[in-house]
Order: sequence, then C-alpha cells, then structure tokens
Amino acid sequence: MAMRALSRRTFLRGLAGGAALSLLPWRLSAAAEPIIIGHQADLTGVAAIFGFWNDRAARAATDRINNELGGIAGRPVKLVTRDTQSSANTGINAFRRLVLEDGAQFVLGTIMAEIAKPTAPLAQQFKAPYFPSDDVPATPNDPPGTNNRYVFRLGHNTRIKAQVSHQWALNKLGKRWTFLSSDGSWGRSQLTYFRPFIERAGGQILATIFGPIGTQDFLPLFNQVDLAHTEVLYSSFFGSDAVKFFGQAKGLGIFKRVKSFSSLGIIEGLATEPLAEVLAGAAFVSEFPRRMEEIPQALKVFNAELRRRVGVDDEGHQIGGPNTITGEHYFVPWENLYILKRGIEASGWQGPGDTPALIETLEGMSFQASLDFPTGDFFIRPQDHRAFRDYFIEQVQSGKLYVVAHFPKEQGLYPPPIDLTQMGF
Repeated sequence: MAMRALSRRTFLRGLAGGAALSLLPWRLSAAAEPIIIGHQADLTGVAAIFGFWNDRAARAATDRINNELGGIAGRPVKLVTRDTQSSANTGINAFRRLVLEDGAQFVLGTIMAEIAKPTAPLAQQFKAPYFPSDDVPATPNDPPGTNNRYVFRLGHNTRIKAQVSHQWALNKLGKRWTFLSSDGSWGRSQLTYFRPFIERAGGQILATIFGPIGTQDFLPLFNQVDLAHTEVLYSSFFGSDAVKFFGQAKGLGIFKRVKSFSSLGIIEGLATEPLAEVLAGAAFVSEFPRRMEEIPQALKVFNAELRRRVGVDDEGHQIGGPNTITGEHYFVPWENLYILKRGIEASGWQGPGDTPALIETLEGMSFQASLDFPTGDFFIRPQDHRAFRDYFIEQVQSGKLYVVAHFPKEQGLYPPPIDLTQMGF
C-alpha cells in the first residue's frame, strides 16, 4: 500500500494555497527554557489503538515544531507522555504527575470521556490548560468544576454528529432504531444527543441496551435486540471491545437482518477489508475521512504530508506495521500543538502568569487549512471552547469506506449550552 508520490513543488503550492502556514521569524535558542507539554495518552487498555496514533501524531508535531519551525516563540518543546491505561483513576493520576512531577504547563488529553471529565477540574486547580480528545460536549448538568476556562475540547463532537447526520440516516436506513452501546460517558452520550433529533424527525427508538466497557460476551446484549422490528442498530463500542462486538455480530448474522449506523469511533483502528461481510452497507458519521481518496481535494496535499510524517498509507494503514489509523482522532493532538503554538506566540505567553491572556487569545480564534491544520478551516467558540469543523458520512462498500455525504461546519452550529467567558480563572 504505497503512499502517493508528492513533489516538493506540489506540496509548497498547497501550503501557499492554505494561506495559513506563515513562516514566523522564530529561531530556536539552545539556551531557552523548554515549554513542557504533557500527554495523557491511552497507550494500553481498551483504548490503546487511539493512544498509539495520538502518541505518534504528537511526537511528529513536536519534532516538526522543534526542528523546522524554531520551536514555540523560540523555545523548544519538551513532550512528556504518561499512560492512562484506559482507566479513570490511572488517567487522573497521570495528569497530576505530568503537572506536579514533570512540570507540564499544558496537557494534551485522553480520548475517553470517562477520564477527561474527572480530570477537567484539575486543569483549573493547577492552572494547566487541558486539551482532551474526547467527544462528549459540555452541558450545564456536568459535575461542578468539569467545565472551566482551562479545558478546550477541540476534537469531534457527538452533539454535532447527531444534528448533521440523523436525517440522512432516517431517510436512507430506516426509522425504527435500537441503541446498543457501551455503558460509559461516550456510549450514553450517543443516545442523549441522537434521541431528540430522531424523535422530532418522526423516527422511533424501540430499545436502549447498554453493556459494560470490557464486555466479553455480547450474546446477552444481542438477544435483547428486537430483530423483527428494528431497522437500524446504532452501536457504540470502541477499541478492543469493538473487535469483539463485530466478530460476534458476524457469527450471529446480526447485520444481515438490520442496518448499521454509528459514529466512526466504533471502527477506529479497525481495518474494514477483513470485515467486509459484516460491515457491508454500514454507515458512520465522522469528522474526517479515513481514506486519502475521499479527503476533499483542497486538503489532500496537507494530509499526504501529515501521513508521511506519522507513517500512514493512502488506505489508512500503518506503513510497516499492523495497525489501522484512528482517522478522526489522530489529528487532534497534532492540531492542538499548533493551536498552542499560535496562541502562545499571539498572546506573548512566557509563563504561568500569562496563561489567562493565552486562554482569552484562544477563545474565538480561527484557523485556516494548512499542514498545521490539515482537516481544514475551523474556529473555537469562546463560550464552550468547542471547535466547529465539517462532518461526513462514510459507508462501507466492498470493504472500503466511501464518503456519501458531506456537511459544512455551519450545519453543525448550535446555541452554546454554557458560557465559560463569564467564569474567572
């Protein structure tokens, strides 16, 4: 699976077209104190495949910033990574150790909401801006301290996914749905955000079924699905749980009787080719296409270079290794590092005393497509620190993911549920 050849002339033309990768006049100073950025990464446990790719992307971005872009404001970046083990207690402790023992001034975070939400209050306590990769939006009902100005959730967003995709799924797949999800923050958020859209649009949710993270035997869960009346089975498992879910679904012939729709998160890190039979016709709402062929033309030049640096081929598989990309997750730590770079340099941040000014600078900041931001133009909404990007629906045909719908970021806008700008630091 060879990467497409990319000439230097084509690459530079693409960078110029992005109009965002300005060559800032920073020169790395060997005597400058490093900026220490921690990474609370899910390197082992159920979410290990996400941690594998997030770690590679964060390291690749750090190498480029230090070796090609003069660091951040002339200071080198030191990236320190600690494993969450996909566990809330371990993940929270990893954040503490990154800040208190390793001296991290900023922390890139987990993909697991079960870890990110209880970690968030520590970001404010330690005055360390936190950039988790989970996709559960903030709500006014979150536990005290969860929503604060030190937390930026700039990855994909379940609320937006439900808003942009529900009508397509109802029209194309069916109106009678059953939800079968992991019993955690991410799994339950799927029902929370999809239910009102489905029901207002004339759909019906026949049942909601939850299984614990780490489920080994899915048969008792599948037995609760009314296959005679369900048209669409919406499933929400991830990582190693998703491998078991699809393997057992194939053996039982579940998706020969119902249609499958979900967030792309359920097949992140899974090669679709070996699952061609069980995934035939399955559709997924995603923040970014997995396969290079399906990426918008204007963004291909940036993503080809990003993949070269991270070690990913055109089909989304690891070059020289066994893993499949987490296509709507791995770019988040990459882009977050460049968001930090832009914010630090624009605000004049030099140390912790300047962090409030940095946060105010990031609130409302816009970014344009470039190698720094290969997913395209987006902006950070000040009130809830969420990013708004384009979304897609990808469907499996002959074992490959193809984009069948594309929603511009404007279709995902919704009223902010909270206003962080009214909170102090």
